Amino acid sequence: MSKKSPSKKLDALILAAGKGTRMYSKLPKVLHPIWERPMLGHVLDTLASLGIKSPCAVVGYQAASVRSFLGKSARTVLQNPQKGTGHAVMVAEKALSRADEVLIWPGDMPLLKKETLRAFFSEHRKSKKSASVLTCRQANPFGYGRVVRDSYGEFVAIREELDASETERKINEVNTGIYLFNREDLFSSLKDVQPHNQKGEYYLTDTIEILRARGEGVQACCLASSEEAVGVNSKRDLAVAARFLTDRAIDGHLRAGVNVLSPNDTWIAPEVKIGAGTTVYPWCWIEAGTVIGKNCQIGPFAKIRGGSKVGNDSVVGNFVELNRSSLGKKVNAKHLTYLGDAVVGDGVNFGAGAITANFDGKKKHKTQVRGGAAIGSNTVLVAPVVVPQKVKTGAGSVVTKKTRMRVGDTV
Repeated sequence: MSKKSPSKKLDALILAAGKGTRMYSKLPKVLHPIWERPMLGHVLDTLASLGIKSPCAVVGYQAASVRSFLGKSARTVLQNPQKGTGHAVMVAEKALSRADEVLIWPGDMPLLKKETLRAFFSEHRKSKKSASVLTCRQANPFGYGRVVRDSYGEFVAIREELDASETERKINEVNTGIYLFNREDLFSSLKDVQPHNQKGEYYLTDTIEILRARGEGVQACCLASSEEAVGVNSKRDLAVAARFLTDRAIDGHLRAGVNVLSPNDTWIAPEVKIGAGTTVYPWCWIEAGTVIGKNCQIGPFAKIRGGSKVGNDSVVGNFVELNRSSLGKKVNAKHLTYLGDAVVGDGVNFGAGAITANFDGKKKHKTQVRGGAAIGSNTVLVAPVVVPQKVKTGAGSVVTKKTRMRVGDTV
């Protein structure tokens, strides 16, 4: 009976030391949010989905802020000063000493899919190469490192934009910045990297030519889509990345039976759950952590903030905002309504302009509206307050905790 070869220990290194000068912000680049989560958090989420729970992160600019965000989700090493990607990996050598394989991932690349990474791991392990580089094709490769191949199609080098020849700049296969190395070969080759380039930095990309010159196997795996390779270096890039994540989320909902009438005019975060048969009209904003049931109508111009739930067959109409609120089944809030920190029972109807006043200047309070209630137009429910079942409020009512109400009353 043949023995299985022992599985290799995989560790991940996230490059998160950069300032992000083109962001024009004091906030470290990797902490800029996409859908209210720093882009570094999206990288961590994908790694965790692959079973890598405690990667190592190289920090530098505002290291304390980045470490504060990471908490216990990653180990950190300090790169100070920052002398390039090769130098960033060098400073992590001790932290990665127990690994057999090292995945290197720039922290400003939040769009990479776990399915792509799984395929990349598989290709690397089948090939038994010392190093694999994840690549893609870009219609406009400006700014990317070009993947140079010889006349036989064999991968020979990565040439950065500033150092590439005119011929090399015409290549549209580019380096995504994602690598998988045999650890020993990685750190051995880094010892021979020199800062002989226009930036005077230690390039991680130089390890490919060094390993190849030693007779070690290297390969470029063209497995990523062009959108996955988007690195965020500016506010424009940030907006592009947010739109890509939104489009992915919307596509998933469309495939699952949700009607999104105008995907380009709708914003739905990752990690939103929407039931089949629900229709989302244009100009809606739905944040992560929202759960919407089946056969609902959302929008147009609705805003549903994180932590909100909408029961089956409910309507959240135009210019309605939900914030940390839970709606039961067959709830109607069709026009100009704000429900914050509210728990709403089945079959409740809100007239136009009805709101919960949940903030008293110091604290936020809950409102409970029991099943079958009818809240009249322009009613203000001043929290904390409980509206009993089947209560009706007249137009313009102000309802407080002192308002006397029993089941079925009109106030």
